Amino acid sequence: MNETNDVADATQPTREEMITFLRGHFRYYTMNSWNRSTSYAMKVKISNLGLTREQESNAYDLIYVEDTFLEINERIREFSEENSYRYQECFNGRSSGYIVLIQGGREPSGYQSFCTECGQMNYKKVLPLAETPEDKVRNYIRVKNWWTPDVYIQQEEVTKHGLTTERVLEIVKEVKAEKTEYSGDAACGKCGAVARKNFATPHQRIYTKGIGTDEDADFENEDEWDLGSIKDRYDLVKSFDKMVDDCIEIFKSVCKNYRVAEIEVPCTRKVRILEPIAAEA
Repeated sequence: MNETNDVADATQPTREEMITFLRGHFRYYTMNSWNRSTSYAMKVKISNLGLTREQESNAYDLIYVEDTFLEINERIREFSEENSYRYQECFNGRSSGYIVLIQGGREPSGYQSFCTECGQMNYKKVLPLAETPEDKVRNYIRVKNWWTPDVYIQQEEVTKHGLTTERVLEIVKEVKAEKTEYSGDAACGKCGAVARKNFATPHQRIYTKGIGTDEDADFENEDEWDLGSIKDRYDLVKSFDKMVDDCIEIFKSVCKNYRVAEIEVPCTRKVRILEPIAAEA
């Protein structure tokens, strides 16, 4: 058993080897050169991908086709998701010739609903289905959520449901505590379709930071960088390199197996014209 563990341990990099790898890794700016912040990066310029002359020429056309990057973007998304978006990637450089490891995260966006027709998001919720008298009163208060409590007990839309004053005031308190805005209908403000739907879970916004990563890291300081921390950073950067290598292979495969073709797509559009006003009889 000990011999097996010794063999397994021998395959793991030592602390010194991991530090050497991290210190020697190529770095690039996280934003513009004036920002001066840098992070781990890899060069992905077309001229450095080992393509044939024909494939390289094809590549410069393919980069303008959205479908070229479908699988690449999915691989990048997987990497970000695996790291809970705390670590992501971005293309940088004058011609986006570098992929850089950047920091970020996710936070509530504030959007409450979205249009199932066009995807437009809205900061207000759609009213839930109201079946009981209490639900109907609750929805009415939700779209009129700016009055003082005593005003509601005088409204016909509330009194017609026969609830006691005490219960109405309780519902008012409950709605006020929601701290959520509701719209009176499910109409989309962009396309007009009555097709808005509430998000099942709070919608999250992905954000990035322009700060550097390990620019001044003192890896030799074991109080700041114990073996576990060093190994975590080593594994992260290794996984970043693997993700970039995968993206390069995907792109090379596209260059080898596809070319750009143009097709005609018919398009119908509305235009405004002058129309004579018919004379009255």
